[in-house]
Amino acid sequence: MFSSGDWPLHVTIVPPFETELDAQAVAALLPRSPAVRVVAGERAAFGRRRDIPVTLLHPSPALLALHRDAVRALEAAGARIHDRHHILDGYRPHATRQRHTALDPGDHATVTELALVERAPHSQRRVAARIPLA
Repeated sequence: MFSSGDWPLHVTIVPPFETELDAQAVAALLPRSPAVRVVAGERAAFGRRRDIPVTLLHPSPALLALHRDAVRALEAAGARIHDRHHILDGYRPHATRQRHTALDPGDHATVTELALVERAPHSQRRVAARIPLA
């Protein structure tokens, strides 16, 4: 468990969504792809108030395919993705800058797994499933 203010460093592949499926069923339908290398680009700010600091990632074909395949699998299973403006053609790959860590422009990293994160009471978050990428 971690608090909503203490996310680990991560790359957002799909924005928050709702589904009637349990975490293991969602994990079973997500794509299994090779690990994805990412390269950090410029810094930006997201959110209505532009108060969420992020580092944009270069949109490599592998990263875009992982996003597209995950979105399509979730939608085919009836998931409701909250922010439709930021998927598929509107997807802006990024890593949110965290309190203690961030990707800086030019940094290289590898996405080695997908993690399903559930909201828990009292602004807590819980990793409900991990899906390794080969």
